[in-house]
Amino acid sequence: MSDMDTALVAAYRLNGQGGGELLSVSELQTAWAGDEAPVWMHLDFRHDDIAAYLNDLAELDETVVEALLEEDTRPRVAKFGRGIITTLRGVNHNPGAALDDMISLRVWMTPKRMITLRRRPLKAASDVRERLDAGEGALSVPDLLAWLVEALVDQVGDYSHQLDNSLGELEELQLAKGAVDADDLTRLRRPFITLRRFMGPQRDCLSQLAQSPQWLDESTQVALRENANQLSRYVEDFSAMQERALILQEQIWSEHNEQLNQRMYMLAIITTVFLPLSFLTGLLGINVGGIPGADSPYGFAIFITLTLVMGLGVMWLLKRKHWW
Repeated sequence: MSDMDTALVAAYRLNGQGGGELLSVSELQTAWAGDEAPVWMHLDFRHDDIAAYLNDLAELDETVVEALLEEDTRPRVAKFGRGIITTLRGVNHNPGAALDDMISLRVWMTPKRMITLRRRPLKAASDVRERLDAGEGALSVPDLLAWLVEALVDQVGDYSHQLDNSLGELEELQLAKGAVDADDLTRLRRPFITLRRFMGPQRDCLSQLAQSPQWLDESTQVALRENANQLSRYVEDFSAMQERALILQEQIWSEHNEQLNQRMYMLAIITTVFLPLSFLTGLLGINVGGIPGADSPYGFAIFITLTLVMGLGVMWLLKRKHWW
């Protein structure tokens, strides 16, 4: 089955002691068909030969294959015959990608077999593989599920702390009367929408996973419930941070409006002071006979004195009425 080498990312036979043997395609065929040891097959379903792995090697039902390969996914748990399908999402750690561009992980499980499918590399799966290579990983398929879920939730937690620190820096800058860039705040608010959209249902998905399969051992159920509880806290944190960001944005708008009002106020005062002076200069600037002081050598000095007195008089009147 050398023509199937493209879709296979990695395959492991678990040894029950925390380690796993990395399998080739031919070894995977043998292990999947008759080996009693737990086997994990990790696939990239962007390749055309993905159906060969799911139909020919794993011999999955057509409904299961369609569920695993559907285009639009959301966190869910569904029973299909002797196995269960779940779809989870994780933070995108790929170079050049936004962390909130979530990556889906489709999972098919039976007591001894697990198939995971991803469209893009997922750091959580890579971390679990590293633990298996080091002999410090999962002991069984249910344990493998718990490890994957824990890696996904931990990375969401790390991202949550990162967002919280960034938001805290903007809040401190605003309190210090610094200039907060509204674009920075907008870019910070966007991940909250995506994370709340997917992590809320994923929390419910994990809670359902902890109760659905009869073959989950007690430690795995406890681990899944704990991760669901942890994810619930992160969802609450995202809601709180979204509200904090909204309050910060309202404060920025309020400061901008206050600055604008102050500038408009100063312009109104300047206009009020110079309005009578403009009237006076316009009146005396008409080119007709009889303008007072036109023939006097002291006319200009008298006019300047008159304008100063009038300007000071207008400012005194504004002060007296507390308009300035």
